Parts: sequence; structure tokens; C-alpha cells
Amino acid sequence: MFSIGEFASIGRVSVRMLRHYDEIGLLPPARVDPFNGYRSYDGAQFAVLGRILAFKDLGFRLDEVTRIMHGAVDDDALHEMLTARRTELARQLDLDAARLRRLDARIRHIEGEPLMSTITTELKPLPSLRVAQASAVVPGFGPENISPVIGPLFDRLYRDLVAAGVRPGPESIAMYEAIESGDGGGARVFAGFPVGDEVNAGQGFEVTIAPAVDLAVTTIHHGSMATIGDAWEALLAWIDENGYELAGVCREVYLLSEPQPQENWVTELQQPVVRA
Repeated sequence: MFSIGEFASIGRVSVRMLRHYDEIGLLPPARVDPFNGYRSYDGAQFAVLGRILAFKDLGFRLDEVTRIMHGAVDDDALHEMLTARRTELARQLDLDAARLRRLDARIRHIEGEPLMSTITTELKPLPSLRVAQASAVVPGFGPENISPVIGPLFDRLYRDLVAAGVRPGPESIAMYEAIESGDGGGARVFAGFPVGDEVNAGQGFEVTIAPAVDLAVTTIHHGSMATIGDAWEALLAWIDENGYELAGVCREVYLLSEPQPQENWVTELQQPVVRA
């Protein structure tokens, strides 16, 4: 038997961590002295601790690890959890890679290279759209906050529309607005599908009109939502370079999205503008 200090030292974890694992029922000691409350562990528990640390290293929460270790997750469910975690990590890698490219561009700009946009743009009016939409609150703007929320929001909206007898078309639209209440750091995201006059509000969604826009500058983004920040930055740079000013809330129109993998998605970025 090993004392808690010995077990912690050999297992390379803290005594406080072991006490916490005991408290939540994740790794109880093999024996607790009834008189002094000292915890003791046996050698077989090193393998258990190793599995716990392995799942923690993959980024699982302690409640998820507890369910796994207690056998409450079968192989199919574990496979699904691992796949979801892999998707999350891949998205974060894409976000970090995009951020690194923007950082390199800023460094080159400081070193004398102009921040010139190379994207293809189109200036055009935007018609009004009758939209069935649902919304959710996110911590702030940026793909790292929006991407994990907007996809599931579209999925839920699609199911609600189908349940209401509405068959959404292939195109969808997303819009975003800042939230003034609270600390002012949050944002509300809107997922919507264009619908006809025969569609009214239903369970889980509302029907509203996205107003017409006199002039917008647009560009096409190909690929993952994790890298859409690059396209937006390039579009904003083009607007500044060509003598326009922002004049309204932006829109993202998904011309090709689900069920295609994100690397095949085609998104039109739409930013209302006026001449500066």
C-alpha cells in the first residue's frame, strides 16, 4: 500500500488533485484509516490514474472522465466523444493557423509591406429577405466564439422548420449583433433560412424581414468557418483601401453548406457600405 504522498509522487500528480478525485468519486483510495482518515492506495490504481490522466490530456472534463471510468459510456458513445473532441481540436488548429497568418501579415506591414487586399469583390445592392430565424448568445465576436454555436443553431432551426412542415432551401443566412446589456462583451448570432410569404413563426423560430441594402461590398469565401476571419479581414481592408465606410450589420450567406464537409463550403460575405 502507498500513502497518498507516495502515490502522488510516483504518479506525478498533486496530493490536492488526489483528494479532489476522491471527493468526486473518480479515484477513491483503496483504504481510508477509520481513526485518522489517512488515505492509502494500492499498486493496481496506478493504471487507473494513468487512464484518468490520459483522458484529461485529451481535453475531457472531469465529469466526462468520471462517466468513462465508471463504465457509464459504451464503446460507441466513447467513439463519438473522441470524434467530437478531435473535431474541436482541428477547428482550434485552423483558428490558430489563421491567426498566425494575420499576425505574420501585421509583422510584414510594420516592416514596410503594405496590407493590400487580394480578394475578388463585387459591389451590389442587397434585396430584402423574408427569413425564418433562430438566435443564440455567444461570448463575443470571432470564429472562436461563433463557430461552435452557429452550426448547431442551424441544425436545430432546420429540424424545427421541418417539424412545422417547412422544407428549407439550400441557402441560409447568418447575421450578428452586439449585446449592450451586461458587460457589453457578448453578441447574439442569428441563423436563418429564406422563406416565402406562406411561412409564419412557429415553435423554435420567428419570421422576420432582413431589410434591403442600397449598397454592399461582397466576396466569396471557400472552406471552413474556422478561416473565415481571414476573408473578413481582407474584405474590410478592401473597403478601407477603396474609399468606403461600413454602413450596417454584415451578413454571411451560405451558398453551399451542410451536409457537405466544411472544406467544401461556399459563403458569400456581405458588408453594407457607403462612399466615404
